[in-house]
Amino acid sequence: MTAPLRQTYILVVFLLISLGISVFLLLDSPDYINESGASWIIKEKEARSRLLSIPILLYHNIDGTGPFSIDLGVIREHFQILKNKGIRVIPLTELINRLENPVPFDDRVVVITFDDGYYSMHTKLVPLVEEFGYPVTLFVYVDNINQKSRKMLSWDLLKQLDSKGIDIQCHTISHADLTRYSRKTDYASRRKLFEELYMSRRIMERNMGKEIQFFAFPYGKYDLEVVHFAELSGYRRVFSTDYGSNILTRNNYCLRRQHIKKSYTNAYIESLVE
Repeated sequence: MTAPLRQTYILVVFLLISLGISVFLLLDSPDYINESGASWIIKEKEARSRLLSIPILLYHNIDGTGPFSIDLGVIREHFQILKNKGIRVIPLTELINRLENPVPFDDRVVVITFDDGYYSMHTKLVPLVEEFGYPVTLFVYVDNINQKSRKMLSWDLLKQLDSKGIDIQCHTISHADLTRYSRKTDYASRRKLFEELYMSRRIMERNMGKEIQFFAFPYGKYDLEVVHFAELSGYRRVFSTDYGSNILTRNNYCLRRQHIKKSYTNAYIESLVE
């Protein structure tokens, strides 16, 4: 067999093998199988509009230290931006209700959340919320609640916040990185997940005297196993720190939040909410 003929033979064999593998993968994939055999599935075009795209803003401390603590004056400027631009701040529950019955809002809306439960929520966030009339959701972890310290939130103070438009929701017991335990199958790790996800909810419901529906992942870290445990724990929705808006037509269980840093300019905040 001459060299050119040998090369042609090898090329033909290679093409036949490649074709066979492609056909096998196509027929073996359930996404392409229906009663009549192999066929393409065409995804419907998704409607995109700011009236369907809802950003959730995430803050932490006020007038504290670190990159995620924002000065009170700066947060007031952020709140004023929303007011000046006619962007309506809605309760988190209103967004979830709309996700379950996806109809576009009549105007641009945004949700505001805070994490952890710093004492500044009582001394500085409450007056700000009362000034602007904005509903806010505060995710608190249980170990950060202290009945005796005058520099930490107590259950009584949390109830006061809840009555003033700051909806209290769950952020675990100890603010643990849940993915450290979800990757393990030993008894201690499974129990830790149970305590951080389920027991934290039960503790908060007993002390707050209300249903806890929402959960925020500490450090924004999660995986499919953590999400599954959250569903089993009875949470209506869970919240990450993944950047991006939430599209009403998707009805996702895990929702995104825009993590606001001290270094962000007002122009950047405007770009997040417009």
